[in-house]
Amino acid sequence: MKNHPDYLEEEERLRFTKAYMDSVIAAQETDQETLKKRQESTVASLDFKDSSLKYQDMLNHANFMQMSREQLKNLKRLRKKPYFARINYQRKEKAEEEIFYIGKVSLFDRETQQPIILDWRSPLANVYYEGRLGEVSYEAHGETYEGHVSLKRQYSIEGGELLDFQDIDITTKDDLLQSSLSQNADHRLTEIVSTIQEEQNRVIRADLRKPIIVQGAAGSGKTTIALHRVSYFLYTLKDIFHPYEMLILAPNRLFIDYMKEILPELGVDQSRSTTFADFVQLVTEHGFDVQTQHETLMNALETQENQKVLNIAELKGSPQFENILERYIYEIKKEFIVEDDFMVAGFRIVNGKRIKQMFLEDYAYLPYYKRKEKIRQILMSDMRRKKKVMLDKMKKRYDDELDKAMYGIKDPDKRKRRVSFLLDQKESKLKEIETESKKGVRTYMKKFPNRSLNSYFKRLYQEDDTFYHAFEKVSERERESIRKHSLHQIRKKKVDAEDLATVLYLQAVLYGVEKDYKAKKVVIDEAQDYSYMEFVSLKRSLNTELFTIVGDLAQGIYRYRGLKHWQSLIDHVFKAPNYLTLQKTYRTTIDIMSVANQILSYMEDDLPQAEPVVRRGEKPSFHSLKDDANWGKRLYHQYTQLKEEGFKSFVIVGKTLHECYTIYNELEPHFSQDIQVIDDHEDMEKNKAVILPVYLSKGLEFDCVFLVGLDDQYHQNELDMKLLYVAMTRPLHRLYFWGESHSTFLLDLVNPETIN
Repeated sequence: MKNHPDYLEEEERLRFTKAYMDSVIAAQETDQETLKKRQESTVASLDFKDSSLKYQDMLNHANFMQMSREQLKNLKRLRKKPYFARINYQRKEKAEEEIFYIGKVSLFDRETQQPIILDWRSPLANVYYEGRLGEVSYEAHGETYEGHVSLKRQYSIEGGELLDFQDIDITTKDDLLQSSLSQNADHRLTEIVSTIQEEQNRVIRADLRKPIIVQGAAGSGKTTIALHRVSYFLYTLKDIFHPYEMLILAPNRLFIDYMKEILPELGVDQSRSTTFADFVQLVTEHGFDVQTQHETLMNALETQENQKVLNIAELKGSPQFENILERYIYEIKKEFIVEDDFMVAGFRIVNGKRIKQMFLEDYAYLPYYKRKEKIRQILMSDMRRKKKVMLDKMKKRYDDELDKAMYGIKDPDKRKRRVSFLLDQKESKLKEIETESKKGVRTYMKKFPNRSLNSYFKRLYQEDDTFYHAFEKVSERERESIRKHSLHQIRKKKVDAEDLATVLYLQAVLYGVEKDYKAKKVVIDEAQDYSYMEFVSLKRSLNTELFTIVGDLAQGIYRYRGLKHWQSLIDHVFKAPNYLTLQKTYRTTIDIMSVANQILSYMEDDLPQAEPVVRRGEKPSFHSLKDDANWGKRLYHQYTQLKEEGFKSFVIVGKTLHECYTIYNELEPHFSQDIQVIDDHEDMEKNKAVILPVYLSKGLEFDCVFLVGLDDQYHQNELDMKLLYVAMTRPLHRLYFWGESHSTFLLDLVNPETIN
């Protein structure tokens, strides 16, 4: 590299960029006199060549820059690696070629507004990811710009030092990707932005005004590309959207912890990250214990629980259940239609037809209870406004009667009695108006329902008429099964995970979602495990179309309750969403993916196989546990050898949580403090091997994966094959099977030449 004719120029450029960043940082944190001395010292020490005067001027300008706290934080974080690429670009209408250095954030010279660093999300940077050398074009602000790219260069910079750079054509681009993919899991996560591939770039930059559904193979970068899309979204629409208006829904808390490393790098760490279950709890405060889909799945795996529970879960998440809920909500709606006139002390304050119109038409955009509150406010306002009129009318009526009595009754005794009566009546009626006007609205509003969310949920199953009307189109057998199961759960103050969509849907229709909990943009990862009703309830409650949905149907281990295809969302939930695929897998080697794809081919669904990039490695290997009481020691020995080779992240995958604890008991004496079992509520500790049930490994990646089968064998059915496929696609570099026989992992179905 040092023999490259541009080496000194590149080294000088990096020194200048760091000095400029330091000056900008100092300008924000230092008083002006100290800053001036610091800049003079910096310039004197740089020893620039021909461009020194230009650089000195730019450094002096740096103290005029005003930056937000967030921009300052980004500059500090990225100083050790300010950029990762460069393009030489000549605009069609300009004679001179321009050089742009591309990094994770932009930095401009204040005087000229020329970019010192060009943000990777900018329109021009798109030609680095998609354009070839030669004639290119890009779109910005609704216009197309044409030009010529003569050079694309990528840098390896660590700790602020230039380690290497390479000019990119089709061949070297593959080499750079190979180099990136060969790294460890912890390093790769934060460096994806420098090696984004064309198909990934299309997902990131797809139309931001439309929802997008991405079917991505295992290891295709779905999660990180979805987060990069959030980053691109915030950059492009920064004047309209803010990070806190983003909601990222992850499959479990473990996955959220896993994402924490990449979120700050992308500038989206202010976005909200949570699970669907936690989001529903936050929004509704429902108060039920939840039986998670993991628990339902484990019951099915460990106890071969009756298929009825899975069938009930499937129905509760289906489009059919949306119709059931709509019938129920229609019945609730009828209870809010009050047609009685609002009367106070014999006066009609508001016509009953008008009140009905307010609920059904004027405030139809609001949830039912907010419509009720609007009606209450209007009745209160009308009551206050008409109270004086009522009092005046009543006074006038009795004053007229008094005049008649005073001047029309000649008999003094009769006149006295009549006047006395009228005065008493007048006082009584005026008092009646005063009293009834205070409580009239409150009394009238009792005609409207007043129930809690939990009450509405339970009522669906508890009240005979309500239940049978809502479920009238469900077969009797299914109907009785779902009612019996749901009432059993309610008695235990418990709901199934599938009930949360119902709870959220009822919240949205009846009460609405508080503004602080709403989101304008939603990202859903592992979306194949969401039910149709969960998507419907999210869209209804958040009232937005801007969803980024990524998943892999081949990894749909909760298919009993999740999506079986994307078409139902395309046809019925979202308006004309973009549908894109990511079939290339960048995570694992050809050798590992070959075995995983063979398992995938046995599934009934016609699912496309993942296409691994050309990266070779060791074949997966099988290690027999048969008649070996000391297998834990052998596995630990293999683990220590891999650590010596430089691998850093390790996972041991069991089929069930129960099996994971059995594995732990065998391995703990050898691993001592270097191993932990993870369930859905625990965080992964750094520098430890972890033991995970297979369902929790989904979406994660590790340098080396050990699949261990003790008592729980994988069978040739859809669920087990998907679980196995998920586990086999977690490793970046090495995959090991430890079990009684090859059939423990269905390896008797694969080509024996692909296994060591």
